[in-house]
Amino acid sequence: MSVTATTGAIDVNSIVSQLMTVEAQPLQLLQIKEASYTAKLTAYGSLSGALSAFQSTLTSLGDSSKFNTLSATASDSTVLSASAGAGASAGNYNISISQLAQAQSLAAAGRASTTATIGSGAATTVTFEFGSITGGTLGTDGTYSGASFTEDGTKGAGTITIDSSNNSLQGIKDAINKAGLGVTASIVSDGSTSPNRLVLTSTTTGQTSSMKIQVSGDADIQNLLAYDPTGTQNLSQKIVGQDAKANLSGIDVTSPTNDITGIPGVTVTATKIGTSSLNLSADTSSVTTSVNAFVKAYNDLNTTITGLMQPGTQSGGLGTAPTGGGPLVGDATTRNIQNSIRKIFTTNVPGLNGSLTNMSQIGITFQDDGTLALDSSKLATALKNTPGDVQKLLASSGSTTDSLVKFVSAGNTSPVGSNAINITALATQGSVVGSTAAGLSINSGNNTLNLTINGTTASINLTPSGTPYTASSLATQLQSLINGNSTFSGAGINVSVSQNNGVFTITSNKYGSASKVSVSGSAATNLFGTTTETAGTDVQGTIGGAPAAGSGTTLTGADGGPAAGIKVDITGGVIGDRGTVNYSSGYASMFSSLMDTYIGTNGAIKSANDSINASIKSINKASDDLNTQLAATQKRLTAQYTALNVSLSSMQTTSNFLTQQLAKIAAN
Repeated sequence: MSVTATTGAIDVNSIVSQLMTVEAQPLQLLQIKEASYTAKLTAYGSLSGALSAFQSTLTSLGDSSKFNTLSATASDSTVLSASAGAGASAGNYNISISQLAQAQSLAAAGRASTTATIGSGAATTVTFEFGSITGGTLGTDGTYSGASFTEDGTKGAGTITIDSSNNSLQGIKDAINKAGLGVTASIVSDGSTSPNRLVLTSTTTGQTSSMKIQVSGDADIQNLLAYDPTGTQNLSQKIVGQDAKANLSGIDVTSPTNDITGIPGVTVTATKIGTSSLNLSADTSSVTTSVNAFVKAYNDLNTTITGLMQPGTQSGGLGTAPTGGGPLVGDATTRNIQNSIRKIFTTNVPGLNGSLTNMSQIGITFQDDGTLALDSSKLATALKNTPGDVQKLLASSGSTTDSLVKFVSAGNTSPVGSNAINITALATQGSVVGSTAAGLSINSGNNTLNLTINGTTASINLTPSGTPYTASSLATQLQSLINGNSTFSGAGINVSVSQNNGVFTITSNKYGSASKVSVSGSAATNLFGTTTETAGTDVQGTIGGAPAAGSGTTLTGADGGPAAGIKVDITGGVIGDRGTVNYSSGYASMFSSLMDTYIGTNGAIKSANDSINASIKSINKASDDLNTQLAATQKRLTAQYTALNVSLSSMQTTSNFLTQQLAKIAAN
């Protein structure tokens, strides 16, 4: 807006500049207003950050699992260690470990070379089965006499083929390890003239992981590997497969591993034979940490809000911003946020059925300066005496009155309170059943069975046998092969196989409409004849009198109903009235819902920011329009005063001429 011309009778630049200073005062006011709005945007950013930090503590505060945590302490940590999980209860236990679990290990006769061929190289099938060896006598040479072997139906049988490509000690070792049969093979040298001994060790501990090895084919391979605890034993047992044995407060228990789970919710890991006491006590440290973090985050939020709303102490004159006050002083949105948060602290949690109803009862109270203080001793007392009620107060929680009905979860908008549960149909499992007694003679032409279980498909091969199986042993093998199949086990699929007068039934472990079993392949007709497939069904019933959605054994309250989003699991029981489910949201949920209304996608702060940005946009447009107007005004004033300056210069020239002429006349 400056003017460069400065000649003539008057100073055009100075005059126009002073006039434009007055004309530009509205623009300065717009700039001050824009700076104020920009400061508010920054302030809302600080407020949003403090609210987010406060909200982040609510996840931990509302974590129900923290309230059910127990610490497990052993008096002799060299004998055992322990961990407590869901379902564990506080108490003291005397534990005596009398036997550790171990995996069976077998050793073959020594051979001079690890690479020399064994046998003719003809294709030979080696089948590994797993089960329990009982009875009889174990000799000093590592062989049994008079023992019996019972196959474990939950462990699959595995097969490898030995031929001219791998018929050496090294080749057999590699083939076993590559197959992943549940056996680890190694070669150990004993220093003799034939030092190389193949050692086979079960990959799992326990009595039921003992091996039975059948060899069909080359005689030399059979002489090396065949092992039947009830008959021919060409390998000798070096380590017996055995379970861990313990006495838990007078109760004898066994476990296939050294992890012993006889105490509900507790896993005891045995490390040596001996005796130790085990103390299970409430671990309140994580809850206390969460409460302290919550109190600190609120105080930090309170400090932020107080600073942003601090009243100003003085104001400048025209063209200057107020000084000494916070950028959100008098802001209605911020005041509403502060008041709403404080109000929740004095609001009782709806739906509670415990002895605690507000935060002051666990030691959280307001101070005169508006901050929170925590009475740690009062919190500790509440956690010790009424931990369940503290959980209900702070975290969302649910409970049921029927032991076979389990509260699973609730949605963000699930209503609090108690709702009746009524079951009209229990969930069922999918199955397939044969029409005739199974054929018990298995050969290479009728041993392949294709199965589709719960939507997953895989094939298994039954082991051909020279003599017919019994219906019971064939059912056991079938169950073992299905459950041991990696495709099924990887999908979490298990089945049970039963027989009634030789008629086989395969039942899925899954409940609900997704539970289905179908069979095909060369073994299907032999084992089942004509099959009848029955799909599983979902649980059906109502929660709070309104129809609920069933999926497997889980029943979920319908949207819009009195128990919307509440899920319960029905694990058995009867048709009809199944008691009630009670749900309370807890303070953490109440605060979190409130935070969503402020810093959520469509929250109050976003709305305020949108309004401020719209105002700034309007100011920018007004400023642009005013600048255009000021430029035109400056141009007009400059032209006018320049013209005036020219006129004055002309008049000055005329005046000077006349003065000269008059002077000449007077001189004459």
